[in-house]
Amino acid sequence: MRINPILLRGLAITWTIIILIGCLAPHDEIPGPIISWNDKLMHVAIFVPFSLLWMMTGMRLQTALIIGVLFGALIEGLQYILPINRSCDFEDLVADSIGTLVGVGLALVWYRLFPRQDF
Repeated sequence: MRINPILLRGLAITWTIIILIGCLAPHDEIPGPIISWNDKLMHVAIFVPFSLLWMMTGMRLQTALIIGVLFGALIEGLQYILPINRSCDFEDLVADSIGTLVGVGLALVWYRLFPRQDF
Protein backbone atom coordinates (compact mmCIF):
# COMPACT_ATOMS: atom_id res chain seq x y z
CA MET A 1 0.00 0.00 0.00
CA ARG A 2 1.39 3.37 -1.00
CA ILE A 3 0.69 6.47 1.08
CA ASN A 4 -0.39 9.56 -0.83
CA PRO A 5 2.68 11.80 -1.39
CA ILE A 6 0.67 14.94 -0.67
CA LEU A 7 -0.38 13.48 2.69
CA LEU A 8 3.25 12.62 3.48
CA ARG A 9 4.41 16.15 2.67
CA GLY A 10 1.60 17.54 4.81
CA LEU A 11 2.63 15.31 7.72
CA ALA A 12 6.30 16.28 7.34
CA ILE A 13 5.45 19.99 7.23
CA THR A 14 3.07 19.67 10.19
CA TRP A 15 5.67 17.82 12.28
CA THR A 16 8.29 20.44 11.39
CA ILE A 17 5.96 23.22 12.56
CA ILE A 18 5.14 21.32 15.77
CA ILE A 19 8.86 20.98 16.54
CA LEU A 20 9.45 24.66 15.85
CA ILE A 21 6.57 25.77 18.07
CA GLY A 22 7.49 23.33 20.84
CA CYS A 23 11.15 24.30 20.89
CA LEU A 24 10.46 28.03 20.72
CA ALA A 25 7.65 28.20 23.27
CA PRO A 26 8.60 30.37 26.22
CA HIS A 27 9.97 28.21 29.02
CA ASP A 28 7.37 29.31 31.59
CA GLU A 29 4.50 28.03 29.41
CA ILE A 30 5.70 24.43 29.16
CA PRO A 31 3.86 22.00 31.48
CA GLY A 32 5.93 20.42 34.25
CA PRO A 33 5.91 16.74 33.16
CA ILE A 34 7.48 17.59 29.81
CA ILE A 35 10.37 19.41 31.47
CA SER A 36 11.09 16.46 33.77
CA TRP A 37 11.92 14.17 30.81
CA ASN A 38 15.51 13.71 29.85
CA ASP A 39 15.98 16.73 27.59
CA LYS A 40 18.53 15.15 25.24
CA LEU A 41 16.42 12.02 24.78
CA MET A 42 13.45 14.23 23.92
CA HIS A 43 15.52 16.03 21.26
CA VAL A 44 16.48 12.69 19.74
CA ALA A 45 12.86 11.50 19.90
CA ILE A 46 11.43 14.52 18.05
CA PHE A 47 14.04 14.46 15.29
CA VAL A 48 13.61 10.76 14.46
CA PRO A 49 10.11 11.27 12.97
CA PHE A 50 11.27 14.59 11.47
CA SER A 51 13.90 12.97 9.27
CA LEU A 52 11.86 9.80 8.71
CA LEU A 53 8.87 11.78 7.45
CA TRP A 54 11.04 13.89 5.14
CA MET A 55 12.73 10.75 3.79
CA MET A 56 9.26 9.32 3.16
CA THR A 57 8.47 12.33 0.95
CA GLY A 58 11.33 11.32 -1.32
CA MET A 59 14.03 13.57 0.11
CA ARG A 60 17.51 12.25 -0.60
CA LEU A 61 19.65 10.90 2.23
CA GLN A 62 22.27 13.66 2.14
CA THR A 63 19.61 16.34 1.94
CA ALA A 64 17.68 14.89 4.89
CA LEU A 65 20.86 14.77 7.00
CA ILE A 66 21.86 18.33 6.13
CA ILE A 67 18.34 19.70 6.63
CA GLY A 68 18.03 17.93 9.99
CA VAL A 69 21.30 19.36 11.31
CA LEU A 70 20.56 22.84 9.93
CA PHE A 71 17.04 22.81 11.37
CA GLY A 72 18.44 21.85 14.78
CA ALA A 73 21.00 24.66 14.48
CA LEU A 74 18.26 27.12 13.51
CA ILE A 75 16.24 26.18 16.58
CA GLU A 76 19.24 26.55 18.89
CA GLY A 77 20.15 29.88 17.28
CA LEU A 78 16.61 31.19 17.70
CA GLN A 79 16.58 30.05 21.32
CA TYR A 80 19.73 32.12 21.83
CA ILE A 81 18.39 35.23 20.04
CA LEU A 82 14.72 35.35 21.05
CA PRO A 83 13.65 36.54 24.52
CA ILE A 84 11.79 33.30 25.36
CA ASN A 85 13.69 32.19 28.47
CA ARG A 86 15.45 29.42 26.51
CA SER A 87 19.16 28.85 26.06
CA CYS A 88 21.27 27.70 23.15
CA ASP A 89 22.86 24.33 23.89
CA PHE A 90 25.39 22.59 21.63
CA GLU A 91 24.47 19.25 23.23
CA ASP A 92 20.87 19.75 22.06
CA LEU A 93 22.16 20.20 18.52
CA VAL A 94 24.13 16.96 18.85
CA ALA A 95 20.98 15.19 20.10
CA ASP A 96 18.98 16.64 17.18
CA SER A 97 21.64 15.35 14.79
CA ILE A 98 21.56 11.89 16.37
CA GLY A 99 17.76 11.83 16.02
CA THR A 100 18.15 12.82 12.37
CA LEU A 101 20.63 9.98 11.81
CA VAL A 102 18.34 7.45 13.48
CA GLY A 103 15.34 8.58 11.39
CA VAL A 104 17.31 8.37 8.16
CA GLY A 105 18.63 4.98 9.26
CA LEU A 106 15.09 3.71 9.85
CA ALA A 107 14.10 4.89 6.38
CA LEU A 108 17.07 3.06 4.86
CA VAL A 109 16.16 -0.12 6.76
CA TRP A 110 12.61 0.15 5.37
CA TYR A 111 13.92 0.57 1.83
CA ARG A 112 16.21 -2.45 2.26
CA LEU A 113 13.50 -4.69 3.74
CA PHE A 114 10.86 -3.63 1.23
CA PRO A 115 12.77 -2.57 -1.90
CA ARG A 116 9.75 -2.47 -4.19
CA GLN A 117 7.50 -0.60 -1.79
CA ASP A 118 7.57 3.06 -1.05
CA PHE A 119 6.08 4.46 2.10
